[in-house]
Amino acid sequence: SSGINAEYGGGGGGGTGELSPWPSYIQDRLTMFDKLYLEYEEFLSTREKKQIKITLPDGTVKEGESWSTTPYAIANEISSGLANNSVISKVDGVLWDLDRPLETDCSLELLNFESKEGKEVFWHSTAHILGEAMERRYGGCLCYGPPIEGGFYYDMHMEEQSVCEADYAGLETIMKSIVKEKQDFQRLEMTKEDLLEMFKYNEYKVRIINNKIHTPTTTVYRCGPLIDLCRGPH
Repeated sequence: SSGINAEYGGGGGGGTGELSPWPSYIQDRLTMFDKLYLEYEEFLSTREKKQIKITLPDGTVKEGESWSTTPYAIANEISSGLANNSVISKVDGVLWDLDRPLETDCSLELLNFESKEGKEVFWHSTAHILGEAMERRYGGCLCYGPPIEGGFYYDMHMEEQSVCEADYAGLETIMKSIVKEKQDFQRLEMTKEDLLEMFKYNEYKVRIINNKIHTPTTTVYRCGPLIDLCRGPH
């Protein structure tokens, strides 16, 4: 969309070694995501809003509104420091995005980087930032980008190019610029049919969708111009 083009420019610059223009599949994904995310926001607006009770680990009960109040909002209500230090939440024992609306009465736990799960989510989100940098610098087709013990990786297929240690500084420069942008992670549930259309340029993602997804829908996450097949959370 024109708004995305204005926001991200569609190509690199400033000596970062980014492709200019970026690969066409980036804009194709964004256009499809914007359309489907608008439909999701319209769906949220039709949900009946009810008062809900959110129980914290110490037994404190906070009031909230279903399909509106988020874990981050509860954290910020307690203190800005808690909100800023929280990496992820747990809702009824299940990891949950900080910005994902709560749906019903629940228990809520807020996790920071010092927790095992907090580290894993932090590294996983950083893998997505690496993936974004790789697409912007090399094009190519991303495959897997998981957290691992003490860090993360992302693999990518490129027809006629390889990456060596000398390339790391350029990738790190792009990653630092991404972090400065404070890009939100946006979660979107998509049908298998839409996923196959969105990732048709990437044979590896198509293989994952066809072989690993056995439900009618699954999720993608967007950060900046990157949209990736992912269960999350972030």
